[in-house]
Amino acid sequence: MSIVNNANANNWLTSLDEAKKMALATNKLILVDFWANWCGPCKQMDSESWSKDDVKLLMDNYIPVKIDIDSYTNIASEYGVKGIPYIFIMDGNGKVIYHQMSYKSKNDVISLLNKYALNTKFLNQDLINYYNHESFATAFRLGSRYQDYCLYLVDDLKSDFLNLAHQYFKESEKLLKNSDLNNKEAFEQKLELFQIQEKLILNKPDKALKMLSKLDESSLDKMNKPFYRALNYIAYKQLNSLDNINIWAEKVSETDLEKAELFLKSS
Repeated sequence: MSIVNNANANNWLTSLDEAKKMALATNKLILVDFWANWCGPCKQMDSESWSKDDVKLLMDNYIPVKIDIDSYTNIASEYGVKGIPYIFIMDGNGKVIYHQMSYKSKNDVISLLNKYALNTKFLNQDLINYYNHESFATAFRLGSRYQDYCLYLVDDLKSDFLNLAHQYFKESEKLLKNSDLNNKEAFEQKLELFQIQEKLILNKPDKALKMLSKLDESSLDKMNKPFYRALNYIAYKQLNSLDNINIWAEKVSETDLEKAELFLKSS
């Protein structure tokens, strides 16, 4: 991956590919403004929102890119842009975290930029690995890391980033079917366990336990049994079900117990 010259809020990029490289190099998210020269609300946003100093200051947390839908019809079509202005927040691989089509006032923009002003250093190597080579392994790993990342986010961001994790998991599921891995079934099981973990990140232990009850531990691959046991332990801890907590605590390794406690602190 090549590194391009730095961009700032006063110098919108016009290439999404360049914005992706910059985002990965700087551990930032991408702010995308789909627009056109003939769009009145777009010009109004330029004068009333994007050009304001306090907005520009917040935009330094992002890699900003303006995409003219007449010049880049393929990109507009890829992201389902049928009206403008249309604002997106994306990760360094162009996966969508947030999108909304509408004019936004200065206050609306400030609220949006404050909400997603995140540093993605925690994910950096996995984002770059996926960017360099899209495969089951890189997509699966990134989905897993995004779920881990959610443990450090405030509640109103968790759903957005769990959805992002879900995008990578869905992609990894498709790539797995066409891969030559010998243990596909084990990874299919693990993908199902990550779906259950998503419920626990959202503090929905009842739903997680319902999903876990449909699994037979004896049929799980050896590599997935510790994960299965840890999820049961976390679910019962969230419910404060003491008898079940003790049952599952005996089945979970010390390392997984430590990880579970970190998990529980965030939920």
